[in-house]
Amino acid sequence: MDRLTLPVRLDPNSAEPLELARMQVVPSWIDYNGHMTEGRYLLACSEVTDVFLNAIGVDIGYVRAGRSYYTVETHIMHLDESHEGEQLVGTLQLLAADDKRLHVFVLFRVGERPVASIEQMLLHVDATAGKAMPADPGVLTKVYGIAETHASLPRPQNVGRFVGASRL
Repeated sequence: MDRLTLPVRLDPNSAEPLELARMQVVPSWIDYNGHMTEGRYLLACSEVTDVFLNAIGVDIGYVRAGRSYYTVETHIMHLDESHEGEQLVGTLQLLAADDKRLHVFVLFRVGERPVASIEQMLLHVDATAGKAMPADPGVLTKVYGIAETHASLPRPQNVGRFVGASRL
């Protein structure tokens, strides 16, 4: 499958969330209600995190060597609707990191209008052994540099939300 994104240059010293992907909402992403479906937001989020992982050194060679990050938790919030033909811009803010985990917040906008946010926890693994392990030192150097820069950013409003209703 061809990449859906046109990645923008990663600036690890940026004091803003990293703009990592731009993609057009195509007809197959639209549901019966006439707007983008949640499964396609997850696909778009995968594109954003793949660009990020590649930029920190988790590229195809790294993965072929049996190491990778796996998504272990995801929380999506629909903030507005996106429609066929609109351009989504995906940004990533690294909320926290340690030697095995990345806590990321991906925000999708159409123009200046936020349409979805996706909060994820990624776990670094030894895919061959099927267990968590620390990322390589070169990857961690990049991760910790970005985490330090992003620590000065405001915490996104929707971080840490959960699904629930008090009366159910």
